Amino acid sequence: MTQPSAGHQNFGGEMGMYYEYFGLDRAPYRITPDTDLFYPGGDRGAILDALVYAIVNGNAITKVVGEVGSGKTMLCRMLEVKLPKRIEIVYLANPSLSPEHIPHAIAFELGLEEATDGSRLQVMKALQDYLLEKHGENRQVVVFVEEAQSMPLETLEEIRLLSNLETRHHKLLQVVMFGQPELDERLSAPHVRQIKERITDSFELPPLAPKDIRKYLMFRLCLAGCKEPDIFHRGAVRLIARASGGLMRRINVLADKALLAAYTDNARVVKARHVRAAISDCEFAPRRSWGWPAAATASFAGGALLLSAWSHMGTAGLAGWSPGASSTADLEQALRTPPAAGIERSPHTDEAPGAAGPARSSGLLEDRLEMTRKWLSEADPDHFSIQVLVTDAGQEPALERLLQHRDVRDDLGKLYVHRVDIRGREMLGVLYGDYSDYGEAEAALKRLPEVLRHYNPYLRNVRYVLAESISKDG
Repeated sequence: MTQPSAGHQNFGGEMGMYYEYFGLDRAPYRITPDTDLFYPGGDRGAILDALVYAIVNGNAITKVVGEVGSGKTMLCRMLEVKLPKRIEIVYLANPSLSPEHIPHAIAFELGLEEATDGSRLQVMKALQDYLLEKHGENRQVVVFVEEAQSMPLETLEEIRLLSNLETRHHKLLQVVMFGQPELDERLSAPHVRQIKERITDSFELPPLAPKDIRKYLMFRLCLAGCKEPDIFHRGAVRLIARASGGLMRRINVLADKALLAAYTDNARVVKARHVRAAISDCEFAPRRSWGWPAAATASFAGGALLLSAWSHMGTAGLAGWSPGASSTADLEQALRTPPAAGIERSPHTDEAPGAAGPARSSGLLEDRLEMTRKWLSEADPDHFSIQVLVTDAGQEPALERLLQHRDVRDDLGKLYVHRVDIRGREMLGVLYGDYSDYGEAEAALKRLPEVLRHYNPYLRNVRYVLAESISKDG
């Protein structure tokens, strides 16, 4: 085999070129689900077993939630393998289906003639007759709803109504919903509480923990035929863990590209420099934090950069800079904007809070930290709050200045500040309000003071806030 020159990395070429070099007989890290390479660690095996039990047991609606790339599709494929043959699976993979099309879509997947040109009444009759026939044969029918977080709530409600088809003792149609974390938030809306109440089993698919990522990499290599699968250096594994956020799809992409980089470097061990080359070739950013929803990435990046810029700008404002901006040109433009209006002078200093030089504390930050500790100790995990931003712990002076802003002053009692642990690094999170349901929180988000909207705020379930906070016990 002709080796490419060392240092030449063409990630766009034939990705299988390194297989022979590392003694592989198949692709170890394809992003398309391969049930032969299913990894049971990281709770995947336990969740799969629990799903099989819930379906075989005849439970009406089951929900599986996980981030993009966490392995939901692989679970779907594994259920095909693990479920008894007497269970018939119907896939609904189109999230844009309207409520009136759901019965037709299910009937079509089941091969019913009425699905093509029958009226709704005819389709429902044919569907019920088919389900009763299967029940009489001791067979079950289960519908897998993929991308459920993107379905209109009315469509999800229609699916719930179909799950009401039953005999005196058994459900005729079971439903398993697969979705991203936003599904939980949408199901918290009061007008769809009937769906939530019908969910008998709910599973959360977590990102792989750092300790599991090394095992996962070796597991896949071993199944792909590698005789010495421990070829990822510990530094390389740490970089993959950090850049992937534990999401299996990202791990696969990075591992595949890193193996190619090692091959072009004539190296038998994948080292950190190979992973860095892989990261530079990927679209996703390497700063994702463990267990955070997708929206948090933008808020984390924008909030941290914005506060960092504010703390070094003196009285220069940020009105000309979009919070999601990241280029040097955008930051330079922000520095050229007029001084910010609305920053209150600190009651403990003659300097303006935005002035250059060391800032003295007004006590507002410590006050909010203490109030937040008390709130978290009693907070209802089913409530919602608005995540305003997350920033480095070293940005306390800038955060103090934000709390002194005149547009925030009237809402200061609603601002919560807590310390969070992100990959072993202490950060500061800012939240706004405590709301009993998603609709109330959504309405509050629209009324948020303009100065807080700069940070791309988004809704969060208090349950996740409690899990990340290191402020609960003071």
